[in-house]
Amino acid sequence: MNLNQRLIHVFLLATTLWLASCGGGTSSSSDSPTAAAAARAMVAARDAAPQRRALSTAGPVDATDAANQLMDFAEVRFPEFFPGHPATGSALGYLYRHYESTGIYLGVREGQVYVLGGIFGGEVLAVGALTQFITPQQRVSARCAQAGVSHAVFATPNAQVGRNAGITLAGCSGAIGSPQWLQTAGPALTLAADKTQTISFDPPQAGNYGFELRFVGSDGARRTENVSLAVAAAEPAAVGVTVRASHSVRMGGKVSVRAWAQLPADDAVKAVTWTQIEGPPVTLDTSTSRLAVFTAPDVTRDTVVRLRATLHTDSGRVANDEVMVLVERYTQAPASDEAALWGGAHVARVYAYKSSGPYATALRRCVYDAEIHFYGPGPNLCTLGTLPFLAQDTGGGLPTVEQVMSRVLVSHDWLGRNFENFLRTHDTRGDYRRMLNSVTAIVLSTHVRPSFYSGLSGAIYLDGDSFWLTPEERDTMNEAPDYRSDFGNGLQYDTLWRYVRDNKSIFAYFDPRQRITRTLDDVHNEAGWLLFHELAHALDYLPPSAYAGLDRSLGVWLNIYPRWEASQLTSDTVALAYPLNSSILAGLGHVRFRGLDATSEQKAYTPAQIASAFSTDVATDDYSYSTSREDVAMTLEEFLMQRRHGIRRDFAISGTIDRASGTSSSVPVHWGQRGRIGEAAIRARTRVIVRQLAPWADEAEVDLLPAPTAMRAGESWGANLEQPAIPRRARAANEPPTLQQMWQFQRELQRMQHHRHHGAQRLPPAMLGAARPAH
Repeated sequence: MNLNQRLIHVFLLATTLWLASCGGGTSSSSDSPTAAAAARAMVAARDAAPQRRALSTAGPVDATDAANQLMDFAEVRFPEFFPGHPATGSALGYLYRHYESTGIYLGVREGQVYVLGGIFGGEVLAVGALTQFITPQQRVSARCAQAGVSHAVFATPNAQVGRNAGITLAGCSGAIGSPQWLQTAGPALTLAADKTQTISFDPPQAGNYGFELRFVGSDGARRTENVSLAVAAAEPAAVGVTVRASHSVRMGGKVSVRAWAQLPADDAVKAVTWTQIEGPPVTLDTSTSRLAVFTAPDVTRDTVVRLRATLHTDSGRVANDEVMVLVERYTQAPASDEAALWGGAHVARVYAYKSSGPYATALRRCVYDAEIHFYGPGPNLCTLGTLPFLAQDTGGGLPTVEQVMSRVLVSHDWLGRNFENFLRTHDTRGDYRRMLNSVTAIVLSTHVRPSFYSGLSGAIYLDGDSFWLTPEERDTMNEAPDYRSDFGNGLQYDTLWRYVRDNKSIFAYFDPRQRITRTLDDVHNEAGWLLFHELAHALDYLPPSAYAGLDRSLGVWLNIYPRWEASQLTSDTVALAYPLNSSILAGLGHVRFRGLDATSEQKAYTPAQIASAFSTDVATDDYSYSTSREDVAMTLEEFLMQRRHGIRRDFAISGTIDRASGTSSSVPVHWGQRGRIGEAAIRARTRVIVRQLAPWADEAEVDLLPAPTAMRAGESWGANLEQPAIPRRARAANEPPTLQQMWQFQRELQRMQHHRHHGAQRLPPAMLGAARPAH
């Protein structure tokens, strides 16, 4: 059969199936692929291709790259015929991939597409020109390799309704500054990341989506690009998968992307597999199959990493989708640079939420820039004349919401918007704003984890996970796990905590597999205690009594240092006057919260021994034994949550928790209390802490705290939520926990890590102050 005959053969197959679909013939309801179905799918894709042509190319596309883009397209659109992502080979002028499980070869030669083997039979079949299926794009790497190119734009290939679409701007010759995307055409979108280099969205319908992209080039010039993306209509499919979301991250940052399955009621997810399609190799953590996590590699210029998720269902159906992550070239300060404020840390991209605010140009360079140094050529720690504490603008009085928001840096606008609404809705008594007098800035980022306070910049840095409201906002969050969760492995005990109102935990479970919308009340439950904790650290370093003596000619640390060096912080004086007495728990604090290895003696301590040591001491939580700074912060946090919001804190000691399959119903409590802050032996130290750090709250309220309620030893953590006990249905001993219960407990355990900071705060070298741990 010659080439023309083979083309006629494919045409006849497609025509026969078209007649069958219109009633002129017979068809099968089976999902198994046939040669005719394959031909129909390929021809249909070819004929529809002009409707889905995407971003215009900025120049000719290399023939090899075009062939690879065609084969990538076929793998995503027709995974039943072209499963996986085999290497591209070459022979006799063909560029091809061989799909062993189906026995099919897919090849490109001189711009034509061919298939061979499997259901296509033993002869080479031509199915059309490559450009009838796709419009190849110059990849970022190819575009940036051209001389004189300063930037490159790349979009999701062959965008389609039902799949997440993305467009990214890469800097070729240097960093991109101040990106801003504005939609100019197409159905209205909500862009959650419109001030980053990459936007991502779920197109609601087919059509042409236009955007104006404004940015500052590497040469400092302001530029504007007009970008359009054509989106094709969704095609009927029994199952589907969408990967969210394409985004940007600086090299060295943690990255997570999640696969979302669309399934009929009679099918379920069997597995999701992940494959890297483009970019420098990364190591994927897919221990949670629907989630892929990796660390952004070092790059010499902005570079795209592209991943594919393949959904396999119980019924044998398969679906694919892809996502791209732009790795931004950004030099972080190495851990070996002792003069760097952020040495060894990852500094994420942020910008002033209020671009016209009085400190908009100072915020980032003063509190969150890898180039900030204590000393050396051009030391650049800001003075309070450049970025003062908020108290210096308010005279120590109650700040307005507007004054607070002028100090906010964000990675995404939604963080600033939600934080502002949070303050207006849930800070009616002004506690959070009064505490914010002791900071210079508030940094809200999807890549800050855990939250923390810095006594060197005077800023607090908050994990954005506490503040999302919509699924689209949540899509921008980094889900990479907290490294500290393994601290304390090998011990025979664990501790648990939660906040409770009316015998119900204030913490809800938000299934990451569901498109959930939260309320501002949910945000308050997630963020309120965290703010109290971090701001307690800020007040410890800079209490209201110190506001009047601030020197604008000096920086944050040199204003704090005299009190710090003289051990006059509240955490110092309380530790002397009302010390924690348990040497056992003090030693274990370094194991559980600093990552030290446990000794054989420490590994032998039983829950009963730990409970005995803790219950007779004056700490409110075992985290108090990590440092005196945390002891004070935990105490003030619990006091304010109970007296200002009527929310009490549970703390308990248990045996070792099975973190893989445990639930709140499977963990027996050895000892625990609700509202330990009301313990008589703790009140004296609490009064001092409130008097010095939160004088507006009135230390007399400490004496109004009710005595703690003892938990019921031997009953589970879940059963002890109800205080006092009420009759309830006993669960059968052999009744297994539900998957939902296990996931919910996993989230509860993750939240328990939030108090644990990175370790001792990084302080200046000896020439700017001794290196005694900060907290």
